[in-house]
Order: sequence, then C-alpha cells, then structure tokens
Amino acid sequence: MPASRFALRRRLVSLPLTMGLSVAMRGTLATGVPLLGLEALHQPIPALLAALGALQTSIADVGGPYRDRIITLGLACLFLPLAAIVGQILASWWWAATLGATLLAVGIGLGRAFGQLGTSLGFATGVAFLIGMVTPDVTASAALLGGSLFLGAAWTLVVALVFWKLRPYKRVEYEVSECFSAAAEVAEAALDTIRRKTPSSGDGGLARTHHALRMRVEQARATLDQLRGDSDGRNLTLPRLLVLIRSAARIGANTLALGDVEASRPAGAVHAQAALARTLESLVHICQIIARDLAFGRGVLDTRAYEVKLAGLARALTRLRSRPDCPPALWLEFEHALTALDRNRAHLQNVVEVLDQLFGDEHTAGSRLLPRLYARELFRRGLANLRANLRPRAALFRHALRLALAVAIGTALYTGFALPHGIWIPLTVLVVLQPDIGGTRARAFQRTAGTVAGVTLAGLLVTQVHDPDLINLLLLGLTFFTLLFLRRRYALAVTLLTPLIILLLERLAPSGLALVFERVAYTLTGAVLALAAGYWLWPNWQRRQLPAQLATALASTARYASATLDHLRTGTGVDMGTIELRRMAETDAANADAAYQRMLAEPRRQQENTRAYLALVSYNERLTRHLTDLDEFIGTGEATPLPPHLEDWISALLDTLRRIARAPTDEISPLGDLAALESANASMSPALGRWDAIDRQHPYPVLRQTLLEKIGTDVSALYAAAWRLLHGDAPDARKRL
Repeated sequence: MPASRFALRRRLVSLPLTMGLSVAMRGTLATGVPLLGLEALHQPIPALLAALGALQTSIADVGGPYRDRIITLGLACLFLPLAAIVGQILASWWWAATLGATLLAVGIGLGRAFGQLGTSLGFATGVAFLIGMVTPDVTASAALLGGSLFLGAAWTLVVALVFWKLRPYKRVEYEVSECFSAAAEVAEAALDTIRRKTPSSGDGGLARTHHALRMRVEQARATLDQLRGDSDGRNLTLPRLLVLIRSAARIGANTLALGDVEASRPAGAVHAQAALARTLESLVHICQIIARDLAFGRGVLDTRAYEVKLAGLARALTRLRSRPDCPPALWLEFEHALTALDRNRAHLQNVVEVLDQLFGDEHTAGSRLLPRLYARELFRRGLANLRANLRPRAALFRHALRLALAVAIGTALYTGFALPHGIWIPLTVLVVLQPDIGGTRARAFQRTAGTVAGVTLAGLLVTQVHDPDLINLLLLGLTFFTLLFLRRRYALAVTLLTPLIILLLERLAPSGLALVFERVAYTLTGAVLALAAGYWLWPNWQRRQLPAQLATALASTARYASATLDHLRTGTGVDMGTIELRRMAETDAANADAAYQRMLAEPRRQQENTRAYLALVSYNERLTRHLTDLDEFIGTGEATPLPPHLEDWISALLDTLRRIARAPTDEISPLGDLAALESANASMSPALGRWDAIDRQHPYPVLRQTLLEKIGTDVSALYAAAWRLLHGDAPDARKRL
C-alpha cells in the first residue's frame, strides 16, 4: 500500500469516525434504495414514506451489541407502522390526538428503563406517530402508510443483517480499536505536555484524554459482556478481545503517570527529555497501528521500535543519574516515567499475541453467524428497572410525566389551533427534553442553532434546485452526513437533518418557503416549551445528585486503597479482587467527573461549591492513579524492606479517607482533623532525605516511597476539599471541625 494511503487510513482510525462511517454507509444504503427504487417504479408517495421509515430506523440503530441492535430494528418494524396508523386515525380529533400523544410520551419516557434501546426506539416511535398525524388519508391510506414504513424499517434490518454476516463481531472490534485510538491520544497529550514544557494540570488535556479512554474502555467492556452470552464457549474471539481492552486501559493508565513530570528542568536534562519524547512518539505510533489493524483486519505488529526507544531512554537516564549536579527530585521524575513506560512492554506483547491469533483461520471460520438473541433476559432486566422506577419520586417517572405534559401542550397547540406545519412543536419537545436540566439546555441550544442554520440551507435548496435527480443526490448526501455526525456533533447533524426533512416533505406537500420559515418559529416554540417543562416540572438538578455520586466514588477509592495497601503491608501480590476494585474505583471516578460536568451545564445560580467539587473530583482521580502505580510496583514481586511506621500510616490514611468519603452526603458526622495522618507522615522517613549512591543504583525503594508520599498528599488535598465543602472559606470555619 502506498505511504499516502497508509497514512490516510491510519488517520481515519485515529479519528473517532470509524463507526460513524459504518453507520452512515448503512443508513444511506437503507434510505436510498427504497427512495430511488420506488420512484423508478413511479410510486412517489410510498418512496417518500419508506425513506422516512428507513431514516427513522437508521437513527434508532444506536449500535452496540448486535443482539440489542436486532431487537431494536425488529421492534421498529412493528412499532413504527402501528404508531403512524394510530396517529393518522387520531389526527381528526384534537383531543384524541393530544391524549394519544400524551400516552405515547409516557411510554417514551419510561422506555429509558430499557437503556439506549428503549430511548432510541421510543423516539423513533414518537416521530412515526407524528408522521401519521401529518399524512392525511387522501394522500396515503392507513394500509399504504403502515406498509411503506414497514418496508423501509424491514429493509434497514436486512441491510444490518447482511453487514453483520459479512463481519461477525466487527462491532466490538471497532470499539476495541477506538480504545487504542484513545490510548494514542493520551500518549499524544503527554507528549504535548513534555514538548511545551507546561504542567499537565495547566490545561487538563492529559486528564481529559484519559477520561475519554476510560469511557471507551467501559463501553467496550459493556458490549463484550453482552456478547458473551451469544457464544457457545468454544470460540476464543471474545476472551482475546477482553485482553486487548485491558491492555489499552493499562497502557493509558501507565502513560497518565507522566502527568507528574514537572515542566521546568535544568539544561542537563535535555537529552533525557528528548529521549522521553521519542519514546512517547513511538507509543503513539504503535497504538495507532493497533487501532488500524483491529479496524481493517490486520494481525502483524512489530514493537521493536518501542523497545529501542525505551533502551535509549534508559541510557539517557543513566547519564543523567551519573551527573554530580543532578538533584534527586529530577532523576526520580524521569525514573518514574521510565518505569511507567516500561510496564507497557508486557501489555504490548499481549497485543502482539492476540492480533496474531485474532486474524487467523479461526477468526474467519470459527463463529456462528446468528447467535441467540436472549431477548427474554434483556426484557426481564428492563422490566425490573422499570418497576424500580414506578414511584412518584423516581427521576425516570418524573421525566416521563414531564415529557408527557410538554408533548400534550405542544400537540394541543398544533391540533387545537390547526397550525400549518405545527407538528414541529411536539417533535422539538421530544428531541430537546432530557431527564436533566443541563442536557435539556444543551439540546435546546443545539437544536435551535442547528435548525436556524439548516433552514437557511433548506431555503436555498428549495428555491434554487428543481432537478429531481440532483435533489435525490442531495438527499443521499444529507442522509450520509447526518448519520455520520448524529452522535458526536449533534448541532451539525441537526443542521443537515433540517434540509433533509424539508426536502422530503416538499415532495409530500409542496409549500415553498412557507414551511422553511414556519419551522424556525415552531422549533423555537418547542424548545421554549421543553425548557419551561425542564425548569418548572419537577426539575432534576444535577447539583442534588452530585454529592451522592461523589460519596460513591470516594468510598470505592477507599476500598481500593485498603486492598492495595494491605498487599503492600503483607508482601502479597495483587489478586483479581483488587483488580476488580481498581476497575470500580476508576469507573466511579469517571461517573463523578461526568456528573460534575453535567452540573456545570446547569445555570450558574444552581451551581454550588464548584471549587470544592472540582478539587474532590480531581484529587480522587489523582489518588486512584497513584494507587494504580503502587499496585503495579507490588506486581513486580521485588522484595524490599518496608518503610518504618507503615502500619500507623496506613491506619491513619484509611481512616481519613473514610471520613472524607462521608463528607459529601453526611453533614452531621464531624470531619475531624489531620493530626493522625500528619503525625504518621512525619514518622515515616522520607526517601528523598536518604539519598545516597546506593539508592541511585537501586531505585525501587525510593520510587515506592515517593508514591506513598504522593498518596498521602492526595488524601490531604481531598481533606482540604471536603473541609471547604462542609464549612466554606470563612476564617472561623476550622473551629467548627
């Protein structure tokens, strides 16, 4: 393959667009075939309705495990035609249409209990109901309406099945590929930090990329867990993919350890810094190659370049260590970086072995193409979640009522006043209104901004383009790019979706520029109605949920710290239980950070203790990272004497951490003070104070001691944040401890 094509494909994989391209191609094929095929048979109305059915089904196809996708698409073939027929029947009476839309909105809101499957399918069903309301019987009979929508949805299901048969388990391979793309971004962020000589905490780029990696890893884990039930146990593809997911997660965590590297360095460290940068460049390159191999089915991976760069970094560090003017802190900084990057070698070797096995004969001929769906298990879990939320104070139940009332008002305005094209009011409510205020605000802005921009584009197309063949080409292009950006850049997708819908409806009921400008007014009305419902009808403020999520994250970190420090104290290796505690701590930390970000999307007057929450989230993630580095040291099995007074230090640290974990939700129990932890810190001999030539040749005890000091510092910072959360910044606040 020429170098330019190779670079282009590698860049496409490094960008998070691989799955988006797949979805866009399938959706365009599913929408374009009935649109062009039925038009060629001189059936314009069925062509339009089938295209709308295929488009809505493609939007409902949110990806994920193929088991869930087949269930979603199969139910869409049933629900979309039925909803459209009911909408057409009820449209003659405003009160009946309003009642039907209200009941359907309740079902859509409660459908979130079934996860993303229920959310996407519920939205598609609501849109089909509205399509039926705007399609009079004289234009398309109930049989023609339902049959055309069924044809479009069924064809979309066929397309998905055909693509699936050609590449079994390809979805999860793409998700693992995106994990390694995210790991490459972590390494790039670390490299950027070193080259710019600025601390990683200055812009948070390294932390943000690692957070994105964790989210990718958890998504891939969830997909893999659901696919495990589809395997009969003889196929080894899924366990091997789990090894790859774990390797990507550990590579990212090891690279994140470079976040502690200081920005300012003396001239003597230039060679070590350059060697560190070259090693990171090699890591970025190899992670991108792994992502490409997974996405395009390659199994040849060579890690020798990374080995060479690591050896060069070790030599540069040896020269730096031998300099008489080398301060201990500087050498430890690079030694820690080398140790973290060196741990990646084992994970990369695992990747080499798995890729070699994954794309061999077994992969092409091994698995069953149509695994069982396990629909009963899926619905049983969803019904259990639904029953748990059928209570007045449940957030999901309140969201369903909020959505139902807002949709009822929008439908009543449209049908009661016979507003031309007023169907955009309840449609916008369905799109905009989210369970939390921050999500509703963001969707309202994106929907409105995208609609205004899309209407401008639609006005130009409606007035300037009249060639049917060119219009069909535009429809296919708009469909492709709408599906490509729908889940990653919503405002851009809405901008493209607006002229797509307008051009389709122009064929059903030509109205020129009237529809174009009215849609802006009705979209604004629907957005305002959704915002009003979100603010005034049982608002779900994230600031009320954040303390509990933070307490959960801190408690998980405390359990992980207890297990890791117990292994350090007893000299035993890290077991699978500790690894699971680490995963829980990392996941809960990511959830707390996401909850904090959602709180920032709420109005400023609703944001409380922002600085304290930010410190708790940041230092909890930092503490989790340092604990992970420590259990990596424990995993080496190197026997070294334990520092003095370790038992007292562990006891004081865990007690302080448990008190901090109670702080976000328990304002009654006293936080206490740091006297015990400060005394234990002073009792342990600091490693940097015992610097000598022997330490330079045997760095393990020094590095371990440095990690323990960082862990103690993290807990102290968490204590300060918890104190600020409980008592504010008043001068006399400490007296209330």
